[in-house]
Amino acid sequence: KIVLRKVPQAANRLAALRTGAAQLTERLTPKQFASLKGVKNVSVGSVVGNESLFLNMNYKIAPWDNIKVRQAVAHAINYDKIIKNAYYGQAKKWKSHVPSTYPGYSVPKTQYSYDPAKAKALLAASGYKDDGSLKLTYVAEKESTLGPAVTQIKADLKAIGLNVQLDPLPQTQFGDRQLTKRDLPFAVNDQEKPIGVDAGYATYLFFITGGLNNMDNYSNKVVDDTYKAIATEADTAKRNAGLAVIQEQLAKDVAWVPVVEFATQWAFSKKLTGITWHPDNCVRFFDLKI
Repeated sequence: KIVLRKVPQAANRLAALRTGAAQLTERLTPKQFASLKGVKNVSVGSVVGNESLFLNMNYKIAPWDNIKVRQAVAHAINYDKIIKNAYYGQAKKWKSHVPSTYPGYSVPKTQYSYDPAKAKALLAASGYKDDGSLKLTYVAEKESTLGPAVTQIKADLKAIGLNVQLDPLPQTQFGDRQLTKRDLPFAVNDQEKPIGVDAGYATYLFFITGGLNNMDNYSNKVVDDTYKAIATEADTAKRNAGLAVIQEQLAKDVAWVPVVEFATQWAFSKKLTGITWHPDNCVRFFDLKI
């Protein structure tokens, strides 16, 4: 028998697990998951599957249509601090635009490390003059998880001369503007992931011109043509070579700023077995035994 109870507050879900009122919970904050390690009768399951944090910059909206501004942002982010303070070490720097666990993943030669001096130089070269109007949008309901990350990003951007306002939006409005209207200028995203376990599928979903989840209105002929050439390629080596070309181009263009890949986690009673990762990140009850 399964009793599925909706408990909106993560702190209440944590308490229910600690007291034995619940045998399984998910979507706690990284800090809360860390607090459970070593707790009697509680286990924490963790896998780096396909969840990530990245920065969207809309190609149809200034100043994000300026590649030097995008490059400046990519070099401004203190990735290590986000991993330490927002994810409590339960994340790693994301080096490409598709999940590192997926077939066809490739690490591009073009990488963006934390380099404030270079970020300032790129911003100056872009010609953009900050007027204080920039907003960084994120899902309001995820404040407990995203709050530390967006606060760090805001501070990092301020350090190079970009004063952004934090702009939390309700989930429904965020989703509508990002995936339907596609008019969000600048946003933090930790919820979009390709559930098809393949780098080619991720490319088709997010980066092909007019792609279903191409939320940044990104378009590049090299990416489109290369994907078309390998879409039906049966030779794995040739297909992976094409995917590597695509991932290099995405990095050069800063199609978005990959920040970190973070662990999908569950907290559960030690009497419960069968927790299994699936690419939609949903628990299958038929996997479980107690």
